[in-house]
Amino acid sequence: MHHHTIHRRRFGGLVAAAVASIAAPHTAFATEEKIGMARIVIGVPAGSLVDNVARQVAEVIKPGYAVNSMVENKTGAGGMIAVSYMKSLAKDGSNIYVGVSSPITVYPVTYKKLAYDPDKDLITVGSLGAFDLALAVGPLVPASVKDLKGYFEWCKQNRAQANFGSPGAGSMPHFVGSMTARTAGAEVNHVPYRGPGPAVIDLQGGLVSAVVVPLEDVSEFAAAGKIRILGTTGEERSRFVPNVPTFKEQGFGEYARSVWIAVFAPAGTPDAVVANLRRTLKQALTDPAVQATMGRQLQKAQWGEPEALNAVIVQERASWKKAVQALNFTPES
Repeated sequence: MHHHTIHRRRFGGLVAAAVASIAAPHTAFATEEKIGMARIVIGVPAGSLVDNVARQVAEVIKPGYAVNSMVENKTGAGGMIAVSYMKSLAKDGSNIYVGVSSPITVYPVTYKKLAYDPDKDLITVGSLGAFDLALAVGPLVPASVKDLKGYFEWCKQNRAQANFGSPGAGSMPHFVGSMTARTAGAEVNHVPYRGPGPAVIDLQGGLVSAVVVPLEDVSEFAAAGKIRILGTTGEERSRFVPNVPTFKEQGFGEYARSVWIAVFAPAGTPDAVVANLRRTLKQALTDPAVQATMGRQLQKAQWGEPEALNAVIVQERASWKKAVQALNFTPES
């Protein structure tokens, strides 16, 4: 009887040891446990460029990071609502924010009070690529105007028609347009719209002389000969309109920037989980098929490390702060 007890005890001990040894590596990798459902929050409507990229992100994080994924469009207030919303969500890796520059670099310098602090409320996971803005002119501007310098000269001579539309007051395209005009020594009135679509419609109808909007919103109208693109804001010419010189080539590089698109996690998400998400995305972006699909509307889809993006954020804020001061801009104006 006594012998059996010892035997049973020893057996129990062996089982416990075996279980422990199986559990040990599992504990080491407990952080690698897959998220059941990942929610990808974006601040723009379905069908938009950022929405398309976010849907790609939702696909590539399966199955390595999350079993399942969904995109949630929290639109309004130029993307601010989506960023604020992130604060209320679980910080366990199941919530991811995919967004562009403005809520992170522009609004912190234009709004005295924001419902969020991007530096405290978000962790930078990494960037996915960028898209260019474009300055395009419509039928109000004569065909003899071929470049940015020519457009601003025309504005000086046609003060009544010297105006440009952008997707919104205090948006990055607004500052790019106004500061470039300022650099050229031209006074060009800014006309804010609710998004790029309505601005481009008014451009074609001759209600504004120019627009500064994402290139994607004007490229097909330009291809159809309805409007003319005079410059793009990237470091190099856009692969979509390779014959159009950049702002920089034309001597207007200071405020010409592409709009980056990046991935963030809510502050408080465990480091190991963020590292896993970063690894998954970085790996996905080495796949030519993913680059092609995700980068369909981007100048180029490529992974950017968080340190590099954080440096860009600091630099951009300084630039927009200068613009806000120069233009005496307030969100109410």
